[in-house]
Amino acid sequence: MLEDIIKRLDVVDTTSLLQHEETVPKNLKRLKEAMFNIGQMVDPIIMDHKSYVVLDGNHRMTVLKEMECPHAVVQPVDYSDPGIELGTWYPASKGLEVGQFRDAGLEVEKVEFGEGKKAVEGSRAAFMLGKKNGHGKEAYLISPGDYSTLQGLLDAQGKAVRDAGISGNPDVTYVADDFGDVAAENGLGVLYRRAYTKEEVVQRAKEGIPFPPKSTRHLIPNRVVRLNMRLGWLFENGDEAKRLMQEMLRNRVYAGNVRRYPEPVIVIY
Repeated sequence: MLEDIIKRLDVVDTTSLLQHEETVPKNLKRLKEAMFNIGQMVDPIIMDHKSYVVLDGNHRMTVLKEMECPHAVVQPVDYSDPGIELGTWYPASKGLEVGQFRDAGLEVEKVEFGEGKKAVEGSRAAFMLGKKNGHGKEAYLISPGDYSTLQGLLDAQGKAVRDAGISGNPDVTYVADDFGDVAAENGLGVLYRRAYTKEEVVQRAKEGIPFPPKSTRHLIPNRVVRLNMRLGWLFENGDEAKRLMQEMLRNRVYAGNVRRYPEPVIVIY
């Protein structure tokens, strides 16, 4: 197990990492305070080993860069591996109603639920609002149109959430795309949108134009968590930081402090 864990982790220059998604200021502030208080980088950053695009850990990367920390612990993965799945998050709230989009001057079109999903997946609408009613589920396309470019779609989505008062609304939460239908059945208004592609993620990161927050949801098999790397070690030179990390891992493995879960788990923080 030790060699398998060591093989999965590396130490790289923080400046080499590319951000693919914007951070949330309040979350960034909270994480920075936590990292300063405990003096550790709890989880490694997940990055594509070819492009150095950060798939998970954009907030951690940003904190390290703001601290001018020269190195970061990463878990490099092959992003082309079909086992790494890419989804998205849907804004959702009990208070989401079609009227607030109409009141904001946005175009709204009532559709059959299944057809609405196809329209969103085909980039023919910014969102689809889905919600349970007395006879099943109702659906409305928000800002329907033919979005031939990714930036055009993102602009339409951004305008919709701003004008309808969704951006920054504390009553709005985000549900995983595979949980959208369940959330709608349970009475939430859900804004369905299409998931982006891996190619789009890499391209935006390379161009320095990250997606809005909560745009992507990566499922990474064999993710390493709770590494608890000391921040001070990351200010050493790269080889020394890597040696200290590996020594720590040896001690923890031999002490029986490593556990591998073969099945999905639910973590309550």
